Amino acid sequence: MTHTSPGDLGPTVGDSWSPPSHAPFTLTPVGVWWDAVRVPWGPGRRAVQRLGRACGGVVGDPYGAWLYWLVPPRAGVEWGSAGEAVCLSVACWLPVPARDRTGPPGPYWAVPYEAGSALTDPARLRAALRGER
Repeated sequence: MTHTSPGDLGPTVGDSWSPPSHAPFTLTPVGVWWDAVRVPWGPGRRAVQRLGRACGGVVGDPYGAWLYWLVPPRAGVEWGSAGEAVCLSVACWLPVPARDRTGPPGPYWAVPYEAGSALTDPARLRAALRGER
């Protein structure tokens, strides 16, 4: 594990941020390049299916049984209610897995990160969590 500060990766997902390649995972500050929406495993898996190709990168946490969607920064400002989902932002950290880590142990990409489509639209995610397509 490594510890990343905002200056280490770049200003935005669109510019130069990408998952680590040198460690199993890196603790990364939330609210800089993206916010993260934390959802329990069961509702999260159903939301992945509902979103289909509109789903961006999703980090899986096998220990806490959570899924974390990467969404645009400041999404939490307008997040509202979506069941058990919580939007994490500034002052939070997320263990971001290496690009090629697609299964446990440890954090992994439940939906692989792809440059250019890493973020999920918060409105679509909210609808998917409410059972809409």
